[in-house]
Amino acid sequence: MEIGVRNGHAMTYDSACKRVVLFGGADATQVCSDTWEWDGKCWNRLSSTGPGPRTFAALTYDSVRKRVVLFGGNRTLFGKTEEDYKLLGDTWEWDGQKWLEIKAPGPLPRAEAAMTFDRKRRRVLLFGGYNRSGSKLNRLGDTWEWDGVRWNEVKAPGPSPRSGAAMTWDDKRGKAVLFGGQGSSAETWEWDGKQWVENPSAVAEGRFNAVMAYEHARRGVIRFGGYYQRQRLDDTWKYDGRRWRRIEAAGPRARNHAALVYDEARQRSVLFGGHDGDFVFGDTWEWDGHQWTQVNFIEARRRVDNGH
Repeated sequence: MEIGVRNGHAMTYDSACKRVVLFGGADATQVCSDTWEWDGKCWNRLSSTGPGPRTFAALTYDSVRKRVVLFGGNRTLFGKTEEDYKLLGDTWEWDGQKWLEIKAPGPLPRAEAAMTFDRKRRRVLLFGGYNRSGSKLNRLGDTWEWDGVRWNEVKAPGPSPRSGAAMTWDDKRGKAVLFGGQGSSAETWEWDGKQWVENPSAVAEGRFNAVMAYEHARRGVIRFGGYYQRQRLDDTWKYDGRRWRRIEAAGPRARNHAALVYDEARQRSVLFGGHDGDFVFGDTWEWDGHQWTQVNFIEARRRVDNGH
């Protein structure tokens, strides 16, 4: 079975199994609830049971407890009614074989939150996203940590409310890096476990729904694509802890709502899917620090505007 095209999905890297793990998102016609893994050659479906169908869930890997952690999301992709926007606030964990829902109070239901794993403090870190009050969209600016037992809100001033920001863990410097997001799209912030600090020297074009990963072998953060000023982008950037530098490299077509994670065993960043507004993609690309290589191809499909 092929994975097909996908956008609004979530991905992370399972360092115990040495596989990229993907959950949910939407294909060309429906919202999905399946779990897949990338082994460097092909996508293999692991499960069709677990969390319900959703897009824009927050997903990361707890390398201490060896669990993939999922929070929230949206039951639709581009909903058309208020009923479509009853967002999710559930917490799930994947142990490599099955999903288990964790019944624990925590953040408000939301979609497009940013999430990563703080390896230094052994906590999942979640920031922002959006929810709705009737037809009104509310962007969020709260910070939460998950320790495997409970969610704890961190009362610390930081980035303004935003959704669609990109966040990853910088292992070299022991900080989480957050970039962009709809609501304040050009800022770079860092979290050290106690406070958020903006890096004013990290000037870059505004962006939301970009994808980002920390490359352990190259000790830097890589970022691709996203949406800005009514355009999808196809640019590649690197962050060294001081500033962003654009890398001139041909690669995937312009898109947003894709996913990108770093495969530590193979020392490649893996990008999959996304859309450009008209077409939904199913291509898989890898970045080796110098160039993008397409390693798997599924023909793009025109998105059906059916409110799914």
